[in-house]
Amino acid sequence: MKATLDLSQLTKIPRVLGAGLATYDGFIVDSQFVHGYDSEKFGAMAAKIMTQIQKSLGPESGAVILYTEDVVFLAKLKQEGILFVLGDREANLGLIKIKFEKM
Repeated sequence: MKATLDLSQLTKIPRVLGAGLATYDGFIVDSQFVHGYDSEKFGAMAAKIMTQIQKSLGPESGAVILYTEDVVFLAKLKQEGILFVLGDREANLGLIKIKFEKM
């Protein structure tokens, strides 16, 4: 897989902590994260979540948004792999989602 996505479109958004592209097995192809965040952990998590969604709902492309008390996590199946982004709870989710969907 070749990383053809410009992750800086996501990481330039205020309060976004990082973004990445992982293989369907969870290995990182490309990532841009702030210090202290483990892109490999989030790539593996995105792959696991998307694999379970595919098993349950079918092979079509899909996306997921997860919220916790502190962060919001988005993951999406792409031809290049699994695109994921992590933002803090104050991040502009609408803007992130718009940029995320255009990628």
